[in-house]
Amino acid sequence: MVQDRWLTTFKARNGIPLRVRHLEYDDAPYLVDLFAHLGPDSRYRRFLQSLDHPSPTRVWQEAERIAHAARPYNDGLIAFADLPDEPNAPVGVARYMRVEPGVAEIAMSVRDDMQGQGVGTFLFGMLVEEARENGVRKLVGTVQNNNKAMWIVFDRIPYPLTRHLTGTESEMEIDLTARKG
Repeated sequence: MVQDRWLTTFKARNGIPLRVRHLEYDDAPYLVDLFAHLGPDSRYRRFLQSLDHPSPTRVWQEAERIAHAARPYNDGLIAFADLPDEPNAPVGVARYMRVEPGVAEIAMSVRDDMQGQGVGTFLFGMLVEEARENGVRKLVGTVQNNNKAMWIVFDRIPYPLTRHLTGTESEMEIDLTARKG
């Protein structure tokens, strides 16, 4: 890996140093590895459906679709850490995909053993600023109402969020043209 690809580094709450860079065209293997380190609850919260035993072909195809998405209309950040027995392990990803001019849908995953360590908050904060710089005015997404970790991440960004309850989920919008308060 070329050193100048790293956008930044930071330390997780557990003290593990992380490196962040943009998602790249050949990152599908990292996305498959990250998916493999998500438990059933994390997969359900991320994909809004049970994915206990997806076919390896399906997982690989989705990882390639995400990795091959063209920047800046679609963008993503991926964090790596040197974990015990796992050097350069992908630990989190945050991305957006434009759904119409100025509007992008967001998605984020953090592997189970790194959740609660600030990885998602850091990645999402960086992604929001990247999206603004690339002309995105509004971020949208569907989040389960009981996904406390994501709602905490959303609370920490400096942009107003509107939440529309739709049963067990919420459709949310983040206005990147205004600041909170």
